[in-house]
Amino acid sequence: MLIRLVLYIFCFITSYFLFVQGGQDFVFIVGVTVVTVLLSIYNMLVMYKGRLSLSTVLLIYTILTQFGLLLPFAFFGQSTVENYKDWTLAFLTSNYLGQGILLGNIAVISYDVARLIYMLQHKKVVESNKANYQMSNSDTIAKGSMLLIGIVLAYFAFHILFGSMRLFGTYDDYMNSSAYNSPLYQYILITFYAGTLYLSVSGGIKKRIAGWGLWFIVVVIFAMNGNKGEFLYSLLAVFGLKGVLGQKITKNMVIGSLAILFVLIPSITALRGEGISSNLGQISGSMFGAFSEMGMQLRTSVYTLENLANGTFHYLYGQSYWQPVVNLFLPFMEHDIATAKVRMEFPGYGYNQVAESYLNFGVIGVVLFFSVVGWLLIKYENKCKTLLGLAFCGTVTCVLINATRNYFAFVPGQIVIMSVFYFWFRYTIKQGKKPRRHHEL
Repeated sequence: MLIRLVLYIFCFITSYFLFVQGGQDFVFIVGVTVVTVLLSIYNMLVMYKGRLSLSTVLLIYTILTQFGLLLPFAFFGQSTVENYKDWTLAFLTSNYLGQGILLGNIAVISYDVARLIYMLQHKKVVESNKANYQMSNSDTIAKGSMLLIGIVLAYFAFHILFGSMRLFGTYDDYMNSSAYNSPLYQYILITFYAGTLYLSVSGGIKKRIAGWGLWFIVVVIFAMNGNKGEFLYSLLAVFGLKGVLGQKITKNMVIGSLAILFVLIPSITALRGEGISSNLGQISGSMFGAFSEMGMQLRTSVYTLENLANGTFHYLYGQSYWQPVVNLFLPFMEHDIATAKVRMEFPGYGYNQVAESYLNFGVIGVVLFFSVVGWLLIKYENKCKTLLGLAFCGTVTCVLINATRNYFAFVPGQIVIMSVFYFWFRYTIKQGKKPRRHHEL
């Protein structure tokens, strides 16, 4: 473990000095990145002894969004991005590409070093498995999670039955539907995330077949209308949660993950413009499609560096982190959005937390943000000893996975909502434990 820590520190120092020098040696930068990624993968495999965890899946997704396009492009060339237009790929020729890559390295290293330091201090705690958890109340949790998923299904059923949304349409149809444009939609997604995570701690598919059946119907509605992240974020968090409960990486998990990466994601992306249900025969695999799509977020880091250099952007000094918290206490007033100018410059691009943390405090912002997140996640995924507590950690992880390709602005509000769900489950369980009084007539 100490050897890994030393190697990480070496990669960090190298990445930092390359960044300060302008990040122009592309081949060397790619080499350092490959070492960083391989070191992270090795650490994932040995840290939990063949299990995933909540902190691990967030790291995996961060790596994919930072390097998913870059590394295949560096080794296999233009064929990995042949489905993208030249203007979309303009960032690959930017003078700031190297620095954008190096910021990703610094983020990944900071996150994993924080986890390693926690491991060194709490080695025995990380050995926890399913036997350590209080497995009571799973039936109550299952019923509550089915209610949440049922609410999501009822929402879509209402819009489909009244003609404001197609059951199986194109992605544009979905984006223009009243279901998607309703102010309730963001809360429906949060409800689905929560329902999925609480259902996953209540038991396996065989034990909770009714709940997972409802979940599958909602996933089909999402997928057939061209959506992926809406259900894949929560599924990724479920993989991590199951690992914390003691489930090792299995052959079925590997096969399922490969099918998602090489068939499901590329097919949805390729066919959603024409309609997936009418083109099922056109489903095919893609070696690099999913990686390129996720890794496209690197461009927001590169363009952020460009805009800071030319004076279009200015450092936010923490505003994009504290402003959303302030906005929570001013629900009926017009809110300031710290990243409003960034959204205008990058319409439809999303964003990423490497770029946003740098936009706030520079390199130190990247180090602090990812170190704190890595430390807190590994701490609480090991500290939770109840199903409810673990499910809550899972819902927070799901929010953070979503933020990996987006702005931080929604994170505090969604965590508050996830907290409401958590206390609702606690209250329901507490009420169920109270002895019932029988009154004579």
